[in-house]
Amino acid sequence: MKPDYGLDAPGLIRGFVLGGLAMASLLVLASVALPAGSTWSVVVTAVLLIATLYPIGMGCLMLFWSKVTKIRQRETALDLVAWRGDEQVLDVGCGRGLMLIGAARRLTTGRAVGIDIWNASDQSANGPEGALENARVEGVADRIAVQTADMRTLPFADRSFDVVVSHWVVHNADSETDRDKALSEMMRVLRPGGSLVLCDIAHRDAYLARLKGLGLTHERMLLSPAFDLVLAAVSFGSFRPFTLCGRAPT
Repeated sequence: MKPDYGLDAPGLIRGFVLGGLAMASLLVLASVALPAGSTWSVVVTAVLLIATLYPIGMGCLMLFWSKVTKIRQRETALDLVAWRGDEQVLDVGCGRGLMLIGAARRLTTGRAVGIDIWNASDQSANGPEGALENARVEGVADRIAVQTADMRTLPFADRSFDVVVSHWVVHNADSETDRDKALSEMMRVLRPGGSLVLCDIAHRDAYLARLKGLGLTHERMLLSPAFDLVLAAVSFGSFRPFTLCGRAPT
């Protein structure tokens, strides 16, 4: 068996694919109804072809990212931490356990805790059962725990964790105030010198400024400039994945 980390933004993927199929239907109708070779026919066909290929392409890109790319990038992100094996880890917005389980695989005597509000619009079949099942499949069920909690009010004492991780979660908060609360909570529960690994798709400059204001040190931003430019172009600036890491002040 293989772990299933679900589809990110499943409604958006579905919308892209269905929209592309609808445009494909119109393209077929136009090719039949419009006079062949006319300027009007060429223009309409070109527009409908673009309107077909773009959403289907975006849907396929998001599907591939959910099933392949994000798992590869998880390893790159977690490799930024100098693991000892005895860390206490918190995954903020763990979903089906992508980062939670990746961290747990690097632990020996440590333990990883994942929190989420389990919103199905953010990830397909989102729920604690999915995370627990994936942990069982990956052989780390004895090293993880999950619970329902809001990232803006983490139910943990100050300085409780050696490592805090989060993957594509903070941007889901509607307001800058709520995003700032989530970042403040992550820093609050980090032990002095502890590591933060934050992956997201938007607000990178705002996150960096906020975290540096909260004392984050040794900060690094991981991204590919060329890839970032391409993704920003095809998504009209809405999809710009990155990894931000650093340490809590000592």
